[in-house]
Amino acid sequence: MVGRKKRSPRKQELLGSHQRSWIWGRNLVLETLRAERWVPHELVLSEELDESTRGEVIAAARNLGATYEIAPHARLEKLCQARDHQGLLAKMPLFPYATVDEILEKATSPELFVVLDSTQDPFNFGAICRTACVFGADGILIASKYQVGVTSQVARSSAGAVNRLRIARVEDLAGALYALSERGVQTVAAALDAEAAATECDFRKPTALVIGNEGAGLTPKVSAACRHSVRIPQTSNFNSLNAAVATGVLLYEAHRQRIATSHS
Repeated sequence: MVGRKKRSPRKQELLGSHQRSWIWGRNLVLETLRAERWVPHELVLSEELDESTRGEVIAAARNLGATYEIAPHARLEKLCQARDHQGLLAKMPLFPYATVDEILEKATSPELFVVLDSTQDPFNFGAICRTACVFGADGILIASKYQVGVTSQVARSSAGAVNRLRIARVEDLAGALYALSERGVQTVAAALDAEAAATECDFRKPTALVIGNEGAGLTPKVSAACRHSVRIPQTSNFNSLNAAVATGVLLYEAHRQRIATSHS
């Protein structure tokens, strides 16, 4: 069974190769449809999908102009090469990145941004998106080179949070940090050797939290663009915090400080 609605004659580029252009899982696909920002090319629903979810997906597909197909459960597994599709697939175009200006325009006060310098693990990136969404970050800035973008794997790892965040790709990450500083946003790098602990930083101010590569840390240009650096206090010198966990700890500290201020 196939449903169709008129679509633009201009074909959008896919998120990846045929198999890598699919996202799946009930929560992720529904979150994507509800956000209405990243519109699927097509949807494939399992014959075994419950009627309530099927009705919501078909209504969203018609509203967004996406095609849909109801197919045997095994066909979905063949398309995405995974068994955890939960009866729902979506074939995606390239992710709709925001501009830095769009992120700034929509930001709340005091602003809180996450800036990623050469994050390459899609699971880390997805987890960072999820945490940033939970703790109220206004957006994420990433470099256009040497950095994983929003892929199917990132979307799945984020549990759909990529649809709730504005994510910008920039050519010059250091330049973007200098521009934020000029707007009164403090640029704070996470660094193992920083003198100041995260608890000593005033995250109540407009802040851009800068996280480096999983292995190499911050690139020299980005490091030089940061006005401050902080470390996470640890009881052991064993460096066991990956980029996603470190980001979560620092975002929680920012959230804790801001909540305490609002309740005082």
